[in-house]
Amino acid sequence: MRCRYCFHEKYGYLNGIIEADKVKKYIELLCEQYGSINIVWHGGEPLLAPLSFYEQIYNYCANKSSNFTFSIQTNGTLLNRENITFFKDRNTNIGLSFDGLNNDFTRSHTKEILDGISLLHEYGFRPGAIMVVNKYNVSNLINEYNWFNSMGIGLKLNPMFMDGAATKNLDLYLNPDEYIKEFIKFFKYWVKDVDGKINVSTCIDLVNLLLGEHTGVCTFNSCLGKWLCLDSDANIYPCDRLCMSEFSLGSVDELRTINEVFESPNFIKLLKLSIARRKKCMNNCELYKCCYAGCNANAILNANDRYENGVSCYIHKGILNGIKEFVIATANSKEILNPQYVKTLERLRVN
Repeated sequence: MRCRYCFHEKYGYLNGIIEADKVKKYIELLCEQYGSINIVWHGGEPLLAPLSFYEQIYNYCANKSSNFTFSIQTNGTLLNRENITFFKDRNTNIGLSFDGLNNDFTRSHTKEILDGISLLHEYGFRPGAIMVVNKYNVSNLINEYNWFNSMGIGLKLNPMFMDGAATKNLDLYLNPDEYIKEFIKFFKYWVKDVDGKINVSTCIDLVNLLLGEHTGVCTFNSCLGKWLCLDSDANIYPCDRLCMSEFSLGSVDELRTINEVFESPNFIKLLKLSIARRKKCMNNCELYKCCYAGCNANAILNANDRYENGVSCYIHKGILNGIKEFVIATANSKEILNPQYVKTLERLRVN
């Protein structure tokens, strides 16, 4: 699709599909160390791989003693009855990358994606989509949300960052202050929307952080030691955004145990950077327990921008400060609110 903001553009688009035997070796290394393994099929576009590739891997995993969970993140253009049935039979969650009302401008192939979404609904999936916010849709977040809500598609909002293809499409530039302002407006609308039917994970994560000081999403945590990225050449990285030589953790072809990844010089360097940054934030920021110093990749990739701790930190601080009192007030309110918001509050009270 060559999305106009694709951060992987800087790595190139020439890589092929990883060999199944290399994935099997990687899984073998993981199984020797872990009893529970979560595999996310990502890309590029993971549905470019034939189902025979996936069948080999699923059959291999079925013979292991570790417990596996699977999900796949697709642009939705290649969804069909055959692959939807295949992944449904194997309990694989299907997530989408889709820009809603703005999709034709940034990603294209909207009709094919909508056809795929209809099939997902037909087969009993409740799909969610990641929507990238840019200059052209930032002032339309409420309308975007209402459209996703009417379509029964869960929503996660990711502000566009200036990396990869985005640096060549400067017309998409997202002003951080405008995003903060528009997101706060949208968040308050979402809380009050009594017809809310879909999961909006971005909003729910913020509520969990403000009232419960916890969320599992890596945007507000360190994922070091929890997630690894395996590229099409069987190289391992700490995540899909740090696929750079200075963060290479080794190759599946060379590893004897998965622990070698976490003992590698590059992993230790990254760990030290993360510890030092989090210690600084812990000592200097009143919102530390609402973001835990955020994503390692964001901090590294934003290190040279004009914001003190990077633009991601600036955005999160602005949003958290802008909604904190509102969340506290509505959490104790007796008025009728968004059912998804109410469910989040109830879970927090139970825990």
